[in-house]
Amino acid sequence: MPAAPLRLALAQASPTPGDVDANARGAASTVAAAAARGTHLVVFPELFLTGYELRHLETTPSAWIEEGDARLDPVRRACAAAGVTAVLGAAHRTRGGDHVIAAPIIGPDGDVGLSLKQHVHSSEAALFRAGAPILPFEVHGWRVAVGICFDASRPSHAESAARDGADLYVASSLYWQGEERRSDLHLGARAMDNRIFTGLANYAGTTGGHVSCGLSGAWGPSGEVLARASGADEVLLVVELDPAELLRYRTRA
Repeated sequence: MPAAPLRLALAQASPTPGDVDANARGAASTVAAAAARGTHLVVFPELFLTGYELRHLETTPSAWIEEGDARLDPVRRACAAAGVTAVLGAAHRTRGGDHVIAAPIIGPDGDVGLSLKQHVHSSEAALFRAGAPILPFEVHGWRVAVGICFDASRPSHAESAARDGADLYVASSLYWQGEERRSDLHLGARAMDNRIFTGLANYAGTTGGHVSCGLSGAWGPSGEVLARASGADEVLLVVELDPAELLRYRTRA
């Protein structure tokens, strides 16, 4: 059970298409800005380090990150300097040569690991293989689990994380225009069904030809919206999560 509140930052951002180096530097700047607002955890959208640019990924081997990739060093330095954990979004090539959608997790003491997208969307299946999510990891005494976009649409994904002790389930995503209600239902239901907090980091603007609906936000254990971006502009949304809200449900018979 967390002993203190967690300050969560959700980066609703628009990356430079295909430019891993520029986007890593941008993520580092966002981490520093979030730290200045007292946050412990910063979450970025799905495939943030390139944008959701599937055609670019098909033809550009350098757009894929690998284990220990030095291009993430600016984020590593920013997390170490600020004592913050960041959940990024990247196209990842494994040691075995598999291509997966990943959420690299970088903590103040170095890389925590990779959470992989389990439920690959039909439009992604020709390019990516399904992977497995990382077990919940600790941030400021909280257990945090990661879902990558379509994962959050599957009740079993967050349910498994909750069984493994998650207090917070964050979704690194791309929901586009017309999916406003869908995003709200997914994250609200995952929170309410499992009596945990949820957070959504969605894109700003346009990526890969898709116009994001924005609306990044956080939901409480009863499914209520705690905070939400007002649209699809770039914003760093910060919300404080109160462990007393978890205690309300965990002490019930």
